[in-house]
Amino acid sequence: MRRKPAVAGAFYPASERELRQLIDELLSNAPRVQVEGEVKGLISPHAGYVYSGIVAACGYNLIKGRGIERVILLGPSHTSYFRGIAVYPEGEWETPLGTVPIDDRTARKILRSGGPYFEAPHLHETEHSLEVQLPFLQSVLESFSIIPLLFGFGDADDFISAAEVLSELARKKDTLLLASSDLYHGYSYEEAVKTDSYTLELIKEGDPLNFARALSAERAQACGGWPIVTLMEAMRKIGAVPKLLYYANSGDITGIKTGYVVGYGSVAFVRIREKEEELSAEEKAALMKIARSSVEAAVRGMPLKIEAPPYERLREKRGAFVTLKKHGQLRGCIGYVLPIKPLYEAVSDVAVSAALRDPRFPPVTVDELDDLEYEISVLSVPRKIENIDEIIPGHHGLIVKRGYFEGLLLPQVATEYGWDRETFLKHTCLKAGLEPDCYLHPDTEIYIFEAEVFDEADILKDA
Repeated sequence: MRRKPAVAGAFYPASERELRQLIDELLSNAPRVQVEGEVKGLISPHAGYVYSGIVAACGYNLIKGRGIERVILLGPSHTSYFRGIAVYPEGEWETPLGTVPIDDRTARKILRSGGPYFEAPHLHETEHSLEVQLPFLQSVLESFSIIPLLFGFGDADDFISAAEVLSELARKKDTLLLASSDLYHGYSYEEAVKTDSYTLELIKEGDPLNFARALSAERAQACGGWPIVTLMEAMRKIGAVPKLLYYANSGDITGIKTGYVVGYGSVAFVRIREKEEELSAEEKAALMKIARSSVEAAVRGMPLKIEAPPYERLREKRGAFVTLKKHGQLRGCIGYVLPIKPLYEAVSDVAVSAALRDPRFPPVTVDELDDLEYEISVLSVPRKIENIDEIIPGHHGLIVKRGYFEGLLLPQVATEYGWDRETFLKHTCLKAGLEPDCYLHPDTEIYIFEAEVFDEADILKDA
């Protein structure tokens, strides 16, 4: 199954030579913006290249040379009216620069996740919002595959839930999520600047539900609004924060600031790594084996002897938590916040403590061992902050201290419950045994940390 280009010769040149020349010029002339960290998401405009190409090029310059091999494209439908998200499941897409394969395995995984996703390649045939991104991608990436997702109408909850499977995929180092959207459409240059400033500010705040409410109330404008909502939620789940790269509207590009105006924005979502380099699949598997064998020996009352693993990083001192679940429900969670022991010893210790010494639960019994699910969190060293704006829910864990009171919540807790920054702070205060707004008290100390979190299913996926 091959999708032929629908808007070559209209939105961009149909000639390979002319198209390459135009894209090279746009990439050369676009502002160069540097960011630290992994670029996991991108919002890019989809108008004709002569109008929005320079804004799009700013974002595409950013992803060049970053090892991206899979791009999940999220775009709005301008040509068909339907509910949900139409998946193009297999085959390839063609542009004047060649063909791009569909990652059919990933497309099928998305379809199996249910929710608003359904298979409908015919809905993609005449739509431009995803197609116009491909020549840019072909120009800046070496070799890649795509999964085209076309958005119809629906409720905010539909598109928030759609982010679950996408966030899982976005955790892969080689994967980028790209939402295609223009901004303001109307007849006032001044109104375009004002409305787009508000829309982009909402995106930068990173709250997908708040952005969705603004879209529904028509306070914010983006023709790819629902793709952006889904992208924002997926990025929130993996701790990637938005950064505005470049804004312009058609009046700025053409110099004609009367008549019809369309706004264009390029936004990157960047995941900042403050902690150590990620553990390998082999290192994770070794820690998981230590956690499980430690618990099973302790619960059975058998002698416990843990040998140092043949991995140098596992012998370095690190903080760690082990979370035990039974049939999906919490069964114990204990950890070392500070790096007081070699990592493999810390995991052994806290795994046993989670099984036998968590005061919220009775000790694990032998009959429960086969039902236990293990999750390990390897922590960075906590860092005291003065400004709560530094906190990124889903990316940072929190420690709140005041006097003898102290509470800690891991980063994945905010993700699991969908908490924003304020809610996350309030629950950490409550965990400390303090009033929920204790974080506002001048004597309260707030620390943030990161955690590399994995379970046995993650290890199998990485292997």
